[in-house]
Amino acid sequence: VIQPNSMHILSHKITTTKDAITAQAGLLAPLQLMVSLGLTERINQHLPTPESNRGFAPSLYVQTMMLMLHAGGECLEDVRHLREDGALLGMLDIKQFPTARALGDWLHRIGNKPQILASLIPVNQVFLQAALGGCKAVTLDIDACEIVANKKHAQWTYKGNKGYMPMVGHIAETDQVVAYDFREGNVPPNKDNLDFIKYCEQALPSGCSLKAVRIDAAGYQKSIIQYCHGKGLDFAIRAPISPTIKQWISERKEPDWETIHDDQGRPTLQSACSTSHCIGDHQEPFRLIIQRHPKSHQAELALDQEEAGTDDSYTVNGYMYRAIATAREGGSAKDIIDWYNQRGETSENRIKELKLDFNGDRLPCSDFKANALYFGICTLAYNLLALMRQLAPAELKMHRVKAIRWSVYQLAGKVVNSGRRLLLKVSEKRVALFERLLKLFTEYRPPPTQT
Repeated sequence: VIQPNSMHILSHKITTTKDAITAQAGLLAPLQLMVSLGLTERINQHLPTPESNRGFAPSLYVQTMMLMLHAGGECLEDVRHLREDGALLGMLDIKQFPTARALGDWLHRIGNKPQILASLIPVNQVFLQAALGGCKAVTLDIDACEIVANKKHAQWTYKGNKGYMPMVGHIAETDQVVAYDFREGNVPPNKDNLDFIKYCEQALPSGCSLKAVRIDAAGYQKSIIQYCHGKGLDFAIRAPISPTIKQWISERKEPDWETIHDDQGRPTLQSACSTSHCIGDHQEPFRLIIQRHPKSHQAELALDQEEAGTDDSYTVNGYMYRAIATAREGGSAKDIIDWYNQRGETSENRIKELKLDFNGDRLPCSDFKANALYFGICTLAYNLLALMRQLAPAELKMHRVKAIRWSVYQLAGKVVNSGRRLLLKVSEKRVALFERLLKLFTEYRPPPTQT
């Protein structure tokens, strides 16, 4: 315990300086990668340009919001921290960042233009192509995410909150958002999912195709399974426990259940068995993996009673049952379960990053279309981080942006004009990692991207 008399104020004196000092010198790293990717030209090529010569180019609006989100901004007003940093402006060779009001006006004005969200697709393909490299076929994970927003015209979600319910598609191989469908809160998660899968396919870079789809129970639809069968796509979809499946479970004997072992070969409490199944009048069968796991001690007090559960789970006789529909004929039940469960990392956790780390759940506008555009810019900022992590040294590859803000972005520096060059002076202890990143991003040459 620190006693009051053991504390003392250090002797100090505060003075001012006219030196150009910034606390955010590390933002040069993401901006340098944007430059190497040719992002400015790409944005200006596909987004509407200002009607007068005095207006800002669309690239300045988009990249300003991306930098603000990388720096930890939580609302448009936080752009003032960039605007007031004269040393940062000089270092980035930017005359001025737009004001918060200008950003909001731009979102409203551009967000209501026809097909504006489609204009973000070729911009996003820059990040996808760079991260994919030579990968020609990818796995798509899609999931709906609730955004609670107390906006005047926001609709009530099925969870009882006012807000929005965008559908988000991720590429499992790169952890990046390939496309999104910004939806009203009252749109059910299972609506138009096949159309969204096709939309994600179209949003892939040229030369890259879809090889597999993973979805939760909202994707268990005849049209989706027919489409996957017709195109030869692999799939793993959480299947609701229908009366037919319940009857099949009730007929299983104990020897029918195969114990699931962990990666070290040790038996777990989970077991599984497989069967062939069809959906509706679609006659082509697929494999159905039934998972079984004992309930907790409290649930086992009523072993002879069927307990209520969600549509995708079924609890009876002390066990919880869940099912996965898959096109994979080979492989063990454990292989299928592990493959399906990977979407928890590549989709669900990535959506959490998008919402929590890049403020995808803090929408700044009252207008639906303006918020849809802002959400798209949040996905661009997130995809830039995903690419940065792929290119970065090993110690940064698994970091979330919060850790990168501490270790890279929040770097105090002094900007000195030396002849025709600007020098950035930073702490000797922090310079090594920063220089490595800048060298990697400066020398990076992305593969050519086609729309």
